[in-house]
Amino acid sequence: MLIDFGKSKDTSWYSVNDTVMGGRSSGTASYSEDVLVFRGSVSFENNGGFASVRSQYAEMDLTGFTEVTIRYRCEGQSLNFSMDHHQQWYLPNYKMVLPATEMEWKTETFRLDSFKEYRVGRPTGNIISQQVLKRIIRFGIMTNDKKEGPFQAEIDYIQFK
Repeated sequence: MLIDFGKSKDTSWYSVNDTVMGGRSSGTASYSEDVLVFRGSVSFENNGGFASVRSQYAEMDLTGFTEVTIRYRCEGQSLNFSMDHHQQWYLPNYKMVLPATEMEWKTETFRLDSFKEYRVGRPTGNIISQQVLKRIIRFGIMTNDKKEGPFQAEIDYIQFK
């Protein structure tokens, strides 16, 4: 499965920021000819602290895959790539960190069975199970460093193998 923001022209990702809970961070999703562009600024004002872009909801069974590869570049913050299996924000999701690259292209590959479980941003100590991989409903990319200031990122593709 390949999400290629250049070749397939997937423009369905949208931003979700801490403003949904009263925060003041900003983050937008836009598209160049080849990539998803995610940029904005993180603010701690009014209990804020994150900006994200998310895919549309869809039912996905990832049990036939063993890894995910992401080609990206970013600065100002590291990011995380998350997978949700619930629509409710307070229920666990699973993620891995994408280190900041100072806008140099980097390709990271993660084993799906190593994704760590988080509940409301806190690690639970659990890892993803095959039952959860069978019920993924959305992907996301979120600022990760819990620091204020501007950031920018470009995502070329996300590929499951």
